[in-house]
Amino acid sequence: MKILGLIFLCLTSHIPLNAQHLHSFGNEKPQLIQNTKNSPKASNTKGEESTFEDHFDTPESLKNYATLKPADAWSVRDGILIANQTDPSHGCVIRKHINFDDVTMEIKFRFNGGSRFNFVFDDQNEKSVHAAHICRVSLSPKQLRISDDKSGSMNLDIRKRRKQNTLTAEDKETLSATQTSAPLKLKKGQWYQLRAIIKGDTLEAFIDQKPIVKLKSPGIDHPTFTKLGMTVTGTTIDFDDFKVLTN
Repeated sequence: MKILGLIFLCLTSHIPLNAQHLHSFGNEKPQLIQNTKNSPKASNTKGEESTFEDHFDTPESLKNYATLKPADAWSVRDGILIANQTDPSHGCVIRKHINFDDVTMEIKFRFNGGSRFNFVFDDQNEKSVHAAHICRVSLSPKQLRISDDKSGSMNLDIRKRRKQNTLTAEDKETLSATQTSAPLKLKKGQWYQLRAIIKGDTLEAFIDQKPIVKLKSPGIDHPTFTKLGMTVTGTTIDFDDFKVLTN
């Protein structure tokens, strides 16, 4: 009825009528029905607020992080963060301290000889897990794996029984249910982008905007995380364009 009224008004007032009048009339817009079986594109960050961003432009960038195992395993050269494991007993560790709940993380990476890295989401105040680990994304050139560490492998009780080789049938079922993986074919020396999204009890990982794996597990729905970052195995893996976005 509104469009008919507009046509009548234009005819009686000698106002030329064109498609722009019909398209722009009022605030009414057609509704799109999305296929909910498919994941949204990883580049869609509508409604998210950037809380931290680092392009590693200078070596001073390292002052924004806690670096461990040991600290000199991390360096910034030519606008790139470089990880070089120098302690064979443990991967080199870097963490950004920031409080968050639901979060989207993006980082570019390049394998230059290093074998794998974990991107972990931690809570230093959580006492039921080993080393504050709540959930993670694990990447090698051949595989991407995501896991709920809080309910699974880093739960102190399960971890203790695992070390003692006394896992129960329930423990094994829990460990299986709290992780998932997918094969990859990543090339040495080529840049890729990792994107990980935590929303409620779901963690999803993307490579170059393509959804790879998704996990729904109770430990992921953690009330407050306090830090996040990488643990790198091998020599070397490069990183750039690190972003943390929260709802």
